[in-house]
Amino acid sequence: MSKLTNKGLLMTALICGNVLWGGTAVHADEIGEYDLDTMVVTATRTMKQLQEVPASVSVVTAKDIAERNIKAVPEALQTLPGVYMSQSPSYGSAGDLEIRGFDSKNILVLVDGAVMNSSHNNEVQWEMLPVENIERIEVVKGSGSSLYGGRAVGAVINIITKTQTKKGAHANIVVNYGSNNTWKKAAYVDVKANDKVSFGVGYENRKSDGYKNYLNTTGLKNIVDSSTGKVTPTIPFDLDKLPPMANGKYILGGRGNKSWENENYTANVKYNFDKAKSLKYTFTKSESTYKYGTPWTNLYRNGVPVFSGNFDMGGGKYLPVSLSSSYLGYDGLKKSDTHTLSYNDDDNKLSVNFGFLNIKHNGYSTPSSAKDINWTGTGSDSYYPSKTYNFDVQKAWENLGKHTIVVGANYRQESFEQFGYSLTHWRDHGSIDTSKYNNGLQSTNQGRDKNYALFVQDEYKFSDPVTMYVGVRYDKYKKMDGKTTAYNSKTGALTYNKEHDEASYREISPKIAFNFKEDENTSYFVSYGHAFNPPPLYQVYRGSVSTSSYQANPDLEPETSDTFEVGMKKNLDTNTDFGISLFRVDTDDKIVGATFKDAAGNETKKYANFDKETRKGVEFELNHKFDDNWKMYFNYAWQRGTLKQSTVAGTNLKASSTPLDVPKHLLHAGVNYTQDKWNALLECQYVSERNTSDKITGEYGSEDAFFIVNTSINYDIAKNTTLQFAINNLFDKEFYCSDMTPGRTYSVGLRYSF
Repeated sequence: MSKLTNKGLLMTALICGNVLWGGTAVHADEIGEYDLDTMVVTATRTMKQLQEVPASVSVVTAKDIAERNIKAVPEALQTLPGVYMSQSPSYGSAGDLEIRGFDSKNILVLVDGAVMNSSHNNEVQWEMLPVENIERIEVVKGSGSSLYGGRAVGAVINIITKTQTKKGAHANIVVNYGSNNTWKKAAYVDVKANDKVSFGVGYENRKSDGYKNYLNTTGLKNIVDSSTGKVTPTIPFDLDKLPPMANGKYILGGRGNKSWENENYTANVKYNFDKAKSLKYTFTKSESTYKYGTPWTNLYRNGVPVFSGNFDMGGGKYLPVSLSSSYLGYDGLKKSDTHTLSYNDDDNKLSVNFGFLNIKHNGYSTPSSAKDINWTGTGSDSYYPSKTYNFDVQKAWENLGKHTIVVGANYRQESFEQFGYSLTHWRDHGSIDTSKYNNGLQSTNQGRDKNYALFVQDEYKFSDPVTMYVGVRYDKYKKMDGKTTAYNSKTGALTYNKEHDEASYREISPKIAFNFKEDENTSYFVSYGHAFNPPPLYQVYRGSVSTSSYQANPDLEPETSDTFEVGMKKNLDTNTDFGISLFRVDTDDKIVGATFKDAAGNETKKYANFDKETRKGVEFELNHKFDDNWKMYFNYAWQRGTLKQSTVAGTNLKASSTPLDVPKHLLHAGVNYTQDKWNALLECQYVSERNTSDKITGEYGSEDAFFIVNTSINYDIAKNTTLQFAINNLFDKEFYCSDMTPGRTYSVGLRYSF
């Protein structure tokens, strides 16, 4: 195949990429910071230059994390092309992360090869990942199932931690304080004792008093005569103190500040058999808490604040207000341990990795009979411990003629449990009320799955400019041991005991990609990949006695996706590079919650495979270095998605086509200035509105468009000592990401290393 023919085929694929969007013309201007000479390993499982990888890849380094004073992994990634992070954290310190519209349930996250996705719901607990121990983060967008199996649908995030490479001891200490009494404290010590042995220990604590982000809102109800069994509200109150919303609801008050604290301990030891062979063990222990405090209300009676009751609005209408659900919220607790053991033989291109993620507690307690706003009263505690074992082995043969072959095998076993306990004091997780239920135990759920896989990839160099990557992975998946139990609250007798059916399936995930390197400065790529995502175990095996709650469905199949992508990467000159990619993802067997009705009219709720989903978009990124002092980046993403649903007999599902809750436009830009001891960054991001049930913007519950500017300044006050100052949301923009956002925040800190 001639060079001209090769170029023509790849250019044709790029030009005809409009076919992927059903004929819709798309114009994009997006850019992100990357260096085409950067070496990455995640995309192909072999070390390659970024320009040679047939995928859209971004890299975040330890330097980036330090300069921007990152407190959680999503923060480190939020300015990358096609990445969106909610500015209102739902749990703990980090907002939810989306890549190309996929959340962490469809993104595989690895730390030194260990899987970080919870086997309970497939999501990632970002709080349990310490940030100051990260060497680099590689983000590979698009289908990755041919190499990594399930969950690698929207992207693969590979987090690589630090290892001491120079003899002697190295320490890194960080102290940072900011708005809302927010602290980050970290201390790491790494030692390379000799050519054979190195080790390290670390501690990281991040905490905050938080801010008011949750509001209590409710709509009016009709007053019904008490003879019908309805309670007739009779409580008058000061109506002028109750703010109305445009959607017809009223703001009752809020739960107050949501405080959080994340604590991480890490340790590692590495033994080098020789220059090529090494064995490394890493341990991380994490604990996170989050809770609300200082509840407040807009409801007053004769000038005195009130927090519960049925409030007369006049005109035959009233507001129902509950102290427990409206003002007190929950008290969350997460605990986890991560173990990783890795063997690497660079000479023989052999790697073996074992990871164990033990999430010992992941849940929260809630009140059931709160007596007042001081958090007294009984309640319940529901939490979901889970375990993930992951074993992976890989062997590569490079330069076998025109081929580089990667062969590997993987075994993964996951399990989850759910425990519901009765508490005498709802904010004390240990105050189990043994006088009720089965020694306090209300109900349990459990389930387990296992997966065996083989994969192979052939990197075949057709000619000097064209390289083809062909890969396929075979997965054999089985789910089992599902069980649900419940107990009588007074006698403790077993009232419900159901074992759920087992199920298994096999999945073949192929991928084919071409990379055309026109010259040293320009490359094009086109790829197709099939991906799958096993259903979360809680959707498969979590049942309930109540028919109003979701029941177990062991027949759930995996969601399957097909991803098409074309792209280009180019160095315009020694100081400027840019890239563009177009993608489309079609997902079948989308899991949706539905209500089923039998012939007798009995209703049951459960998750089932029904819908189809399409996502498509364009990403464009640019990086430019003006001179030795100034550099900038700019990236833009246009994206949209549609969930298509058919009418399903015997269910509540009707034919519909609904836009997905993803931003249509994402823009990130920044400028970096370095001069002697100074470094300053100014970054901005624009996020368009998201499709939500609340179409009214500018009020609580909406997903507003927003444009914010963040800045940070670093000054080296002495050798190895840096003073940091940062302002987030510089212009104090007010907007909603469903919940309230924090507004302008400040932080000041000190970094010291030796």
